[in-house]
Order: sequence, then structure tokens, then C-alpha cells
Amino acid sequence: MSSSLEMNKIAAAILVGGMLTLGIGIVSNGIYHPGHGEKAEGEGAPAAAPEAPAAIEPVSKLLASADPAKGAEIAKKCTTCHDFTKGGPNKVGPNLWGVIGRQAGSHEGFAYSDGVKALGKPWTYEMINHFIAGPKNYVSGTKMTFAGLPKVEDRAEVIAWLRTQSDSPEALPSDADIKAAEDQYKKDQEAAAKPAAAAAAPAAAPAEAAAGGASGGDAFKPSLSMIAAADPAKGAEIAGKCKACHDFTKGGPNKIGPNLWGVIGRQAGSHEGFAYSDAVKGLGKSWDFAAIDDFIYSPKDYAKGTKMTFIGLKKPEDRAALLRWLRDQSDSPAELPK
Repeated sequence: MSSSLEMNKIAAAILVGGMLTLGIGIVSNGIYHPGHGEKAEGEGAPAAAPEAPAAIEPVSKLLASADPAKGAEIAKKCTTCHDFTKGGPNKVGPNLWGVIGRQAGSHEGFAYSDGVKALGKPWTYEMINHFIAGPKNYVSGTKMTFAGLPKVEDRAEVIAWLRTQSDSPEALPSDADIKAAEDQYKKDQEAAAKPAAAAAAPAAAPAEAAAGGASGGDAFKPSLSMIAAADPAKGAEIAGKCKACHDFTKGGPNKIGPNLWGVIGRQAGSHEGFAYSDAVKGLGKSWDFAAIDDFIYSPKDYAKGTKMTFIGLKKPEDRAALLRWLRDQSDSPAELPK
């Protein structure tokens, strides 16, 4: 690691108010530190449209060859705020032993912010990667001024070391995991290249969204990996806003949109008695989790020519909750994504 890089890291740490929150210290402070809590997905900005977030290069393909010793060197600067040892104390931030794979906001004895507790999912390699790359892009309202670690190699080293601080280290990403991360990165690059206005849609109710189109992804769109741990009650609350256009009950009527009982796994444009648009009928696929997740994000980008005016639901946690609930509205619920 070059001396110039070290000086940059030291300077960034000073900006965080004297707390040496580089590398995983930055991750953990933003993920766990009181006041560093609300997740940001780039949506919800008032008035002016924000720029589309930059795509974050994944670490999954690098972890097997990353050097944990270099990550350990970076993590030494975080010990002012965190302890990494098994059974060690909480400090300014929580103890980070076993943090990869741990439910966000769950370490005993630490007073987490509401924003962190509300994340409602375990910390994965790519989630931590995205946070290290730019805390303010992942946690809205964070008080941290650290801009992030721009080099994917540095992030991989920190995460590779952190993986070893566990009784049962998480399995390294499989070939399928690596491909999924790379595919998502390509989608993120495409999303980042779109006009800012396309990334500025409000998190409105997905009334027609759940009905049957699909769309493209956002920068860091982990909805599928979040579904299994999502709260179906939250999804039901979101779906309540859709009932002006859709009925979700078995045998219920079509309304402005089709009845959505059993929509997951159903052929697009196939529900009896509903006059679908050519855009939906032309999709020629079944509605799986990924397709509906994409549609909810931005209907008009996925089903070109759809008459629906809904711009999209941008928060991954909201889409995951809706999908988790929608999955249960079926005689034979689909297997949850892993």
C-alpha cells in the first residue's frame, strides 16, 4: 500500500471527527453507529432530480484472492471505535466479531439507531462493499463525512479480513454468486448512464406495478437477496395502496388492473377476463420474483409502451417487502430466493 494512499486514509479519518473510521471501521460505524442509520437508495430527493448513483464494482470475484493481512492493517485504525475480538466489548460502535452474515442492528447490548434496525436483513459481502464505497450513498442522513474507499481492491481486502473474524466464516461467493454480482453491476452501469430524471422517481405506491409489467435495475438493487428476510406485514401495508386498482384475493375481480392472487409464477398477460396491453402480452414470460422486482422499479423502462403512469418504487427494502407479501397470496407460494 503506497504512502500516498495511507496519507489519504489518515486524512479521511481526521474528517470523520478524529474517529479512525476507515475500512471496516467506516462500514461498521455507518452500519451500526448511533446516528448513522437511515438507508439511502438515491430516491426520495425533493424537487430537483438527483444524479443517478454511480455503479459500484463488486468484490465477489476478488475475495478468494484478496489479502486479509492488508485488510487487518486497515482495520487497526478502527480499533478506537470498535473491538473485533470474540466476546469483546462494544465501544463507540458495536463489537464486530462475526458481523458478516449477522442481522443488522442485532448485536447484544448496543443501542442501534432506528435506521439500522429497520434494514431488516443480514450484512452480505456486497452490501458492505457498497457501504465502504460511499457511506452517504447507502445510509441517508449519516453524520459521517468520509467519502468512501474508491478502490475495489482495498474494499476486498478489508472484507476478506473481516470474514475471518468469526467462529463460522461465511462461505466465499460461488461462481453463481459472482456471476449475479457481475450481472447486477452491468445493470447498475446502465442505470447510472440514464438521465438523472429517470433516477428521480418518488417511492410511490406500486398500484399498477404489481399488476404485470417489469423494468430495469437501480444502482445497488439487492431486492431479491432481501426477500426471504423481509417483513410481509410491511409488504401488506404497501399493497394496501394498490387496492384502488387491484384485488389480491383468491377469486376476486379484475379492477383497473388484473386480480393479483397467484401472480408470482403466472404467465404475463394471462389472467382470465382482463384486457392486457400489447406491451404486457408481448413480454412472453412468467412473472418470477426478478421480473416483478424489475417492473416495480420502473414499469415504463421494462414494458415499453405500457399505458401505466406509475414511475416506480425505488427502495429495495420496499420492493422486497411487497414481493415477500405478494408471494404468500397464492395457493402454492413460490420458493423464496436465496
